[in-house]
Amino acid sequence: MSDLRRRLRAALGAVAIALAVPAAAAAADPSQPAAEVIPLNVIVVHTSDAAGGVDPRARELDAQLKKQLRYESMRVVHEERVELRIDEVGTIALPDGRSVRLRPLHRDATGVLIAVDVEGAVKFDARAANHHKLVIGAGAYRDGHLAVSLEPDYAD
Repeated sequence: MSDLRRRLRAALGAVAIALAVPAAAAAADPSQPAAEVIPLNVIVVHTSDAAGGVDPRARELDAQLKKQLRYESMRVVHEERVELRIDEVGTIALPDGRSVRLRPLHRDATGVLIAVDVEGAVKFDARAANHHKLVIGAGAYRDGHLAVSLEPDYAD
């Protein structure tokens, strides 16, 4: 390869690097707002008429539901914290093979508007205040029913 070609390639490489550096710096610019992350505590429970009491991890949920629903036992079958950006979709697997899709749509002083799709059961948008549980029935399962609790948990 001629000396001229080597110098030309080196010069073009230097130009490409010089052009890429400002683009990378702009992408990491701290003055640009970061996409807001919405943390959600998700609990999936199985309620049943069979004896068994209430799982200690579901006590708060039991206190909220026992006035509205009839059941003898409540057992946590899945617990997870998901962190989703506005318009990002998260999926939670249910023990019966179906899934729950969650998508935060908007956050303001009244809470988070969340699009919820429980496969084969319900699809809706609901607002959940920070540190308040939104409970969704997820259909029959074994000898009882599944319920999904969503609780936004972000810094005010």
